[in-house]
Amino acid sequence: MKTVTCNLLRKNEKTSKKRTVTLDVEGISQGQWSVFLLELNLMRKAWKPYGVEVDLKAPNIRKIITIGTSYKEALRQNKRNSYKLSKNRGRKI
Repeated sequence: MKTVTCNLLRKNEKTSKKRTVTLDVEGISQGQWSVFLLELNLMRKAWKPYGVEVDLKAPNIRKIITIGTSYKEALRQNKRNSYKLSKNRGRKI
């Protein structure tokens, strides 16, 4: 079972109540878990302009978010790998 904890805090309230939500997720693969955390991160970013601060806590969440949101780096690596593959296709072994 994988667990993610979300702490919700509204900045503009006089009584800054901290609300905690704990999600226990079962039967999820590693790829699905990464996508699930990335979608929670999108939700966190969407609510930020309304004064809601969301703190996500899960194992390796910073690494997952960093890799999952760095589109240009992944694209650059794939281009390099595909170039090497296409370069070697015409050669006989």
